[in-house]
Amino acid sequence: MKKQRRLMVCLVAGVLILAVSATAAFGSVNGYTKYKTALKALAMEEDNFTAAGTLTASLDGKEVMKVQADYTIAAPDYALSTTATQNGHTYAEYNGTVDGVYTWHHGGDTYCQYDQDEGQKNFLGFDASDEMQRRLVTFMELAADTVVGDLKNNFVEVGSENGSTLYQVNIANSQVPSLVNAGLSLFACALAEDQSTVSTVRYEDYDANTFAYYEKTTGETLSEDFKNGYLYGGDDAWHEANEAQLDKFYDVISKDWENEYYQILEQKGSGVVYVYTDGTYDYYPTMRDFASAHPSGNLSDDLYYYVGKDMVLDNVDCTFGVDQNGRLTSNQITVTFTATDLDGGRHALVLTGDLQVSDYGSTVVEQPDLTGKTKVN
Repeated sequence: MKKQRRLMVCLVAGVLILAVSATAAFGSVNGYTKYKTALKALAMEEDNFTAAGTLTASLDGKEVMKVQADYTIAAPDYALSTTATQNGHTYAEYNGTVDGVYTWHHGGDTYCQYDQDEGQKNFLGFDASDEMQRRLVTFMELAADTVVGDLKNNFVEVGSENGSTLYQVNIANSQVPSLVNAGLSLFACALAEDQSTVSTVRYEDYDANTFAYYEKTTGETLSEDFKNGYLYGGDDAWHEANEAQLDKFYDVISKDWENEYYQILEQKGSGVVYVYTDGTYDYYPTMRDFASAHPSGNLSDDLYYYVGKDMVLDNVDCTFGVDQNGRLTSNQITVTFTATDLDGGRHALVLTGDLQVSDYGSTVVEQPDLTGKTKVN
């Protein structure tokens, strides 16, 4: 189920990319087919390659977020490293399976590791034998082709580079399908609606809050061994040794310790209560106010901050390279939106992506560098 949700999200994103960056290629069946086929193969078929990508978001000419990702796969081994920088905050994460061992860490001084034989078949985890997944892919392809069919032909071959044929497409505002802008406008309206009605409690670190509540309530100090076992899953011996402590811990934290924060929301009517690990909190009247003060490093989580009450697609510039075997080797894309904020002001939101793909068939996934890190499970 988890894989199917990930497949759905990625395929929807893929449809949007095809709809706004390869759409004009309809008149050039060769170029459009090459792009669509290469994207599908990279996401759902190729099982050995190296990819490096960067996504940058700029608002009114100022960079507000940058995400860098490095991905290697030699199925079933794979590794994904990401670093996100937003409003002065940097977030890092690694996850991967090498030689049957899964490793995860967030760039700090600890890591989690356990045996996992499954690994990855391909980037999306697509299983060609799964009837539901096959039908989903067919539906998404037809949806993309339907949008593509209404656009003008401005897809051109622009040359070659490092053994790859390069193609380029530019879509101006007048060529953007009305369906795309209508969808964006609906999306922005939904975000604006959420901002006015949101009522939620967010935590700096939920588990740390539960530990702090327990210690404050009981006057006891929980050991680091107990915290790590609770967070990352202790073995049978750990559970047996900590059975009494676990029972007491669950008994204490089950007493509606979060009620005080929800009572604040009841008094305010709506908004966001952000709770720090020591139990103190800040209140924000809208989700946009909260996202501005506490950027997550994930653009999809922080769209409240960048999108107001309306949004249109202004321009798309896309260049991609395909090698002689029809495999995607590069993809650069710049998408420009005009967003209208809640006060009626207009802002330019620009998303820029750069993807480089190499070492098809010769990639070897390296063991993660865990120097200076402590295993916590």
